[in-house]
Amino acid sequence: MSGSTDTVRETIIAAAARLIVTQGYDGVAMREIAEAAGISKPGLYYHFRDKEDLLEAVLTHWIAETEALVAAARQAPGARARLTILVRGLFAQAPLQRALIRLGTQDLPRLGDATRERIRDCYASGFLEPIEAIFRDGVAQGELRAVNPHLTTWLLLGMLYPFFHTDHPCARLADEHTATQIVETLLDGIAAR
Repeated sequence: MSGSTDTVRETIIAAAARLIVTQGYDGVAMREIAEAAGISKPGLYYHFRDKEDLLEAVLTHWIAETEALVAAARQAPGARARLTILVRGLFAQAPLQRALIRLGTQDLPRLGDATRERIRDCYASGFLEPIEAIFRDGVAQGELRAVNPHLTTWLLLGMLYPFFHTDHPCARLADEHTATQIVETLLDGIAAR
């Protein structure tokens, strides 16, 4: 494979993400990742010191992409619009890309303390805290009743979690209609009025 270092790294990250999501972190070897990326195994190790380093790159790459989505959603007026844009944006991601959020929580315990802490910090600042800010702003503006923004963020993520599996039946339902229903259910409940 020829190309700039950044292009090669992006190719490796994409191949690793695909394989790790489908086979699991422990189920894929660096040799398989190198083959999928069209690079030699020594070439792979030129870019990433080990599989842990590569998993960190995969997860931080996904978080950076998702951080841009969250930032765009935060530009909309009001919590409902912001949440709808966010969930629709997540559902617009390819299923394998969406599955990386689950992968991060699933494989984090396998990583060393320093790597785990860096990923947690990146995930918190790039994904969790901006979502919490949507809820905090909604409360401050009187759009939402006084809720715990941290807890409400995790409630939203709990509703979204089945859609982050490539093989879960819900994954096929990840569309704009479902995104709207999730936001409406979270904000309005499902009790008859």
